[in-house]
Amino acid sequence: MEFAISIAMVDVTVKMINHDLNDREVKILEVFLLNLAAQSNASTTKMGMALNPLEKLEHDMIIHYRFAWQSSISEELYGEFKEGLERRYSVAFKMCDLPEVQILFMENAYIESI
Repeated sequence: MEFAISIAMVDVTVKMINHDLNDREVKILEVFLLNLAAQSNASTTKMGMALNPLEKLEHDMIIHYRFAWQSSISEELYGEFKEGLERRYSVAFKMCDLPEVQILFMENAYIESI
C-alpha cells in the first residue's frame, strides 16, 4: 500500500527582527503580504484559500496567518505554492527597501493511502 502526503492548511509567520514600524505601517505591510499570498495561491493551486488571522505573539511578527484550502493539495503542489510565496515575499521586501525577514511555515499534513 502506498501513501501520499497532502496538505490542508499551513500556518505562515513572517518576522522582521527589531523593526521600527508603527502599527499602521505593519497593517499596510500585512495587507500587501496577504495579497501576494492570494496571488501565489491563484497561480499554483487555482483553488480558493481561506486566510485566517492567528494571534501575533511577538512584536517582530508582521503576519501570523493560517492559510487553508477547502480540500487538501498534494505535497508537490504545496511545494510550488510555498516556493512562489517565498519568492514573492523576498522580492517585495527588496523592492520596498526593507530588511530581510524570516518566513516560517508550519504545515498541517495528512497521510492518505493510495
